[in-house]
Amino acid sequence: MPIELREGIEIVADLPALYIKDMDSLVVADLHIGFEEEAASHGLFIPFTQYNHIIKVMDRALEMTKASHVIFLGDVKHSFSSLLRTERRDLTQLFSYLKSRWDTDITVIRGNHDSFLSIIARRHGVKIIDELYYNGILFIHGHRKPSGNYPKQPHTIVMGHEHPSIKLRDKLGFYVKMQSFIVAPMKNANTYVIVLPALGQYQTGSSITLNPNSYLSPILKEDVILEEIEPYVIVENLGVLSFPKIGLLSDLLEEVYI
Repeated sequence: MPIELREGIEIVADLPALYIKDMDSLVVADLHIGFEEEAASHGLFIPFTQYNHIIKVMDRALEMTKASHVIFLGDVKHSFSSLLRTERRDLTQLFSYLKSRWDTDITVIRGNHDSFLSIIARRHGVKIIDELYYNGILFIHGHRKPSGNYPKQPHTIVMGHEHPSIKLRDKLGFYVKMQSFIVAPMKNANTYVIVLPALGQYQTGSSITLNPNSYLSPILKEDVILEEIEPYVIVENLGVLSFPKIGLLSDLLEEVYI
């Protein structure tokens, strides 16, 4: 049975993807297409496998859900300052493939890396917006706080940006790091935040900790009850495992202080 994080919002198998039943939408975050070329420009040479990994995950998720709509929660591309050659090529192929193979509508929630994305998106009928509100669910990237311009207070915020992972250590100091969804209540609001792990395979993530200064998103830094974070960890060959709230895991967490 799929794991439901909130009513009507479920994890797709053991993938870094959500399916929103009411919207018939598949949601993924942080593809970071072009990461390999950007890394190479700084002297770090890694295999150009990001695009093939993304297609493999998207195919499997769309085959399982038959979703008519795909929502990318920002950072579809990687370079801040330009549109790299591989970004132009792979984004063109990605949007064309999803439209032709799966007949999906595509919406991108603009992330902080998505400069120049509109050059490619408009040619393929891809909508780019800063926020998407639907029936009490607010979709954002997560690098800044929501605008507040929606009909009523959302009961759920779905975001990316953080690339959450959980790093656990044993008494000997050995540790393992695993991608994770996280779910947490917000302070002073009847709202829960769901953060997706990154779809990009090289974006292994920020460790979940009890220290607000270790987070990238201002929402997690300031507005979430950190002790109440519930990790849903993707474990290779096992699926998704529900972990206790991190307030109960303090002696196991590999803390990262900034």
